[in-house]
Amino acid sequence: MLDYTLWIHLFASVGLLLFGMFYLETRIKESAGRSFGVWVKRATQTHLRSLALGVGATSLLQSSSVVSLMVLSLIGAGMISLENAIAIIFGSNVGTTATSWVIALVGFKLDVKLLAYSMIGIGGIGGVMAEESHRWRNIFGIIVGFGLIFLGLEGMKESASIFSGAFDAAKYADLNPYLFSIAGLVLTAIIQSSSASIVIIQSMLFAHMVSFEMAAAFVIGSNIGTTVTVILGSIGGAPDKKRTAMAHLFFNLSTGVVALVLLWPLVRIIDLVGVSEDPVVKIALFHTLFNLLGIFLWYPFIASLAKGLTYFFKKEKHYVTHYIHNVSVDLTDVAIVALEKEVDYLTQKIEDFSLLAIGIPPAKALDGQTGIEKLLDQYKERVDIRYDKLYEDIRLLEGEIFDFAMILSAKNTDKKYQERIQKIIKAVTYLATAAKAVKDMLHDLEFLYGTQTTEEQQFYKNLRYQILKTILLFHTAKSGDKAAMEEMEVRYRKITESYKNSIDVLSNIIKNRSISKEVNTIAVNDMHLSKSFTKSLRNFIDLMNNGNNNANSAPPKSEAPKS
Repeated sequence: MLDYTLWIHLFASVGLLLFGMFYLETRIKESAGRSFGVWVKRATQTHLRSLALGVGATSLLQSSSVVSLMVLSLIGAGMISLENAIAIIFGSNVGTTATSWVIALVGFKLDVKLLAYSMIGIGGIGGVMAEESHRWRNIFGIIVGFGLIFLGLEGMKESASIFSGAFDAAKYADLNPYLFSIAGLVLTAIIQSSSASIVIIQSMLFAHMVSFEMAAAFVIGSNIGTTVTVILGSIGGAPDKKRTAMAHLFFNLSTGVVALVLLWPLVRIIDLVGVSEDPVVKIALFHTLFNLLGIFLWYPFIASLAKGLTYFFKKEKHYVTHYIHNVSVDLTDVAIVALEKEVDYLTQKIEDFSLLAIGIPPAKALDGQTGIEKLLDQYKERVDIRYDKLYEDIRLLEGEIFDFAMILSAKNTDKKYQERIQKIIKAVTYLATAAKAVKDMLHDLEFLYGTQTTEEQQFYKNLRYQILKTILLFHTAKSGDKAAMEEMEVRYRKITESYKNSIDVLSNIIKNRSISKEVNTIAVNDMHLSKSFTKSLRNFIDLMNNGNNNANSAPPKSEAPKS
């Protein structure tokens, strides 16, 4: 009976091998990841060059999954075509065989334990001594990665050799080799590395625990299993990313099926080639041979495959507009009503954007059930959201409104109709200025959130109060509420007066040593942006509710409501 410590030794060796591969992959990505994108863009002029790039990049990075995920990112960014992405994926399948060749020619030929310890020692000491941002730290990390892989491999070899002594291979000689293809697929899908799976089967083959046919079937299944990583990476992506993942699955699956059908003829070819009698070397050759077979079968049809895939994953057109894309510009009376409703929709988007910028859920703020102070105290955390995407949608919506207004202006030259169009254009200009002011405050709000002193936190709270109060008044005033309109005017005048006195305010802030120099600058900047934000929304209200095209002329003064 085998001692339990042997199982622990084997388990630890597999873990060490997997971690070594992961660590090596991470370090290589950090050192070569940025230049890889430029390299790909320059080297994908033809199918053949793209194929060669896939082979070379995967051999260098030691992971077809990494290259495939990079390709998904590049095609998602529009840097390469679908055809060339497919060619790179094909090449990466051949490139991934480099690991099995290195292990077969070095790992199982030599006692690499001393070499592994030396590499870990050199890489570990060098990595600690190197500067954090220096490229030498990544180079030393790569050395450590190889050392961990070889150390894990040596442990697996030792464990497998002991296991083989107590393992009667004759009992399993009649086991169907095709079952091992399923085992290879499942294991690779779980550990997300076909290279690691193949090293494991090479260790078992080295210890005579499996036959060559079993190992060959395992390698085929492992090749199919590696598509799981790419499929997961394409979820939620652009159509071309999904098509690339589908091409990867189709290529590996079809190649695997053909290789399984021709399993015994391929094994016979390996025997006839006679490169080596070592089964570990022969399995590396088999791995390479059936991937080359796949390229031989599919390379001439890359263009046809790409064209066929375009019929899948059709991208539904995304409209940033809510109303105007549903109406015809020829129906000008209907269209201008839709345009006015679109402007109202834009105000909702800007309200939501402004509230999210200060970390307050729009639905909670606008339902009128909670006071300002309570909202500010209840929602203090920053919202994890793509502010750049929110602002981009607002800008696109503004552009669509302007374009639609220009088309309508040419369709109907009636004077009153033209006045309505000009009023809409001016209103959207005010809204665009307000949104831009909030966008420009985002970085400052993020910085102020992390400040420590009481004075800086108070300034942060005051800034949030200004934005929240303005939005709440704007939300009520745009429906024609006279009291809200008057209070918004008073508020704007107060902010304007405060801005005029900003030099005195800044002088007092600078004297306060509890506030950093950076916050001093932010204070002046945000006073200006807050004024611009409030002024723009106040001008919009005045324009839309009073019909006054000169929005800078204020309505009659009124007393400020008591707080």
